[in-house]
Amino acid sequence: MSSFLVVDENEAFRNDVSLFFGSMGHSIDLAPTYQGALAWLDIHTYEVVIANVTIPGGDIQKLIRVVQQKNVSTVVIALASRATIQRGVLAVRGGAFSMLQEPFSLPELNFHIRRALNSPTPKPHTATTQTAQPEAAQTDTFIGESQAIQEVLSRVHRVARTNARVIILGETGTGKELVASAIHHSSLRADGPFVRVNCAALPEALLESELFGYEKGSFTGADRARIGRFEHADGGTMFLDEVADMSLFTQAKVLRVIQEKEFERIGSNESRKVDVRIISATNKDLIDLMKRGLFREDLYFRLNVVTIRLPPLRKRDGDVKLLAEFFLKRAAADMNKAVRAIDAAAMKILDGYSWPGNIRELENTMERAVLFAEGELVTSAELELLFADESGEPEESGIRLPADGIKLEDAERQLIEQALVRTGWIQKDAAELLGLTSRALNYRISSLGITHPSWKRNRGDGIEP
Repeated sequence: MSSFLVVDENEAFRNDVSLFFGSMGHSIDLAPTYQGALAWLDIHTYEVVIANVTIPGGDIQKLIRVVQQKNVSTVVIALASRATIQRGVLAVRGGAFSMLQEPFSLPELNFHIRRALNSPTPKPHTATTQTAQPEAAQTDTFIGESQAIQEVLSRVHRVARTNARVIILGETGTGKELVASAIHHSSLRADGPFVRVNCAALPEALLESELFGYEKGSFTGADRARIGRFEHADGGTMFLDEVADMSLFTQAKVLRVIQEKEFERIGSNESRKVDVRIISATNKDLIDLMKRGLFREDLYFRLNVVTIRLPPLRKRDGDVKLLAEFFLKRAAADMNKAVRAIDAAAMKILDGYSWPGNIRELENTMERAVLFAEGELVTSAELELLFADESGEPEESGIRLPADGIKLEDAERQLIEQALVRTGWIQKDAAELLGLTSRALNYRISSLGITHPSWKRNRGDGIEP
């Protein structure tokens, strides 16, 4: 049996924890304040410390440091409310094994404790630890105090406790993969595998074999049998990134896995059972793709049990500063540079920029800013250099290529649709905005399959005259 120290000012909660874990044979000590916790730590060594991030008379960061000094093997579980979630994130980054957001059940707390105790090397995880636990690795996206990100955090923690399929929507660079990983590592499947597949990065034939595997001799070059990603993910979570890029054929096979919990490897007639939770993500409009016959409606409703929409960085009021400072400190440490802060003029530039590449672009920008910085501060001069175009003038507007690229057809579609929306879907006016003739724009609209109800009223073929 294990020894626990519970640090929380809520007497009812302390008593509940004591009764619950005491009935299992564990030794439980209780402290309502920071000083009380220090008193217990002076006379006992604990395997687990359960502490609220708000501790009367002190803070959890100091408590974590004291615990680590007393015994490097002691694990700390941080408890946070929705209002204090950011402090919980910092606690994990500062060495806590994991964090639970209220409300949670005592069995959930027991799950986290068992996982901590069963870890091969249960020890604190600081920002420099290379073997940090998944919880600590998934917190970068969650830095922020904006209402938009707090709502996402709340939804993530609620859905993580279920086995529901989740679809994550958001622009490129908003952190969809990190959110998926955070859901998995906070779930009851956390001890199982978390398998990622980027559906847009693989050709259709290769994607099918990656997902489902194949038997020896099933096609030229198949000199041995291979297990697919679904088999690897058995008992855990499969993350299907860019799910909108799957072909209709592959969509049908994924649908069967969801419905029947079984599949066949390529070249085999033997059905294989799997227990996999699917989390998917896309930056595309799946409703529009369904209308155009490019995404299966039945698969959409199977995947979309719970939707999490990630806000773009431009809609996260106040979070640019927090994220920029975090990325600056990390880049400075990685590069061994003495850059410590961002001056007011530079921060004004960062706050005023629209960040089309979202968090990923901000991270890259801060890394380059630290690289170019000559003193202890990142100044407006470095940022103006980074945002300058080829003429050397600061970039005020224009098209920017996302950090991970974009299909030219998707970029063309977005620009045409923006021009049409701005002109009230009048093609002649939109053509002027785009520098095209009406005939050239009409051809592109037909090729891309863009339609609008007002055009159907004018003509039955959906194209404006």
